[in-house]
Amino acid sequence: MKFTNCSLIFVFLFCFILLCCVPPPTEEMDVEKVRMAIEEANLKFGEAVRQGDATALAALYTNDATLLPPDSDMIQGKQGIEAFWSQGLQMGVKDAVLTIVDVFGSGDLAYEIGKFTLTIQPEGQEPIEQKGKYVVVWKKTADGSWKLHVDIFNYTLPAQK
Repeated sequence: MKFTNCSLIFVFLFCFILLCCVPPPTEEMDVEKVRMAIEEANLKFGEAVRQGDATALAALYTNDATLLPPDSDMIQGKQGIEAFWSQGLQMGVKDAVLTIVDVFGSGDLAYEIGKFTLTIQPEGQEPIEQKGKYVVVWKKTADGSWKLHVDIFNYTLPAQK
C-alpha cells in the first residue's frame, strides 16, 4: 500500500516537473501585420536617407543591433550604426529604396528578404545607382514597434551611371 502511494506521488511529481519544463506557447504572428510595419519602417529608412539624417536611420535599429555591411567589419550598437550611415551619407548616398521580397517570423522575431536600390552622388559627380539584396532580422520591442536587429546586405551589380 505504501509503495502504491509513493508511486502515485512520484508519477504526479514527474508529470508536474514535465509540465513546468514545457515552454509557454508563443504568440501567433500576424505576418501581414508585421509586413506592413516593416514596409512602414522601410519608408522611414528611405526618407531618413533623403533627409541626410543618420540619427533617424540609427533610431530604426534596436539598441543592441548588429550591422553587417559588405567589405567591412561587423558593427554593433546604435552609436556605431549611426556613424556608419553618417559616413555613407557624407560619401554621397542620396536615396534608398527598399523592396520586400518576403517576410517570415514567429514570436517577437521576423526576418525580411529584400532588394534595394541606392542612389549615390559623390560631390561634383553624376549620380549612380547601386543595386543589392539584404536580409534583416526584425525584433519586436517592448513598445510593440518592430526594429532592425540584424542587418546584412551586399551588392548584386557594379554601380552604374
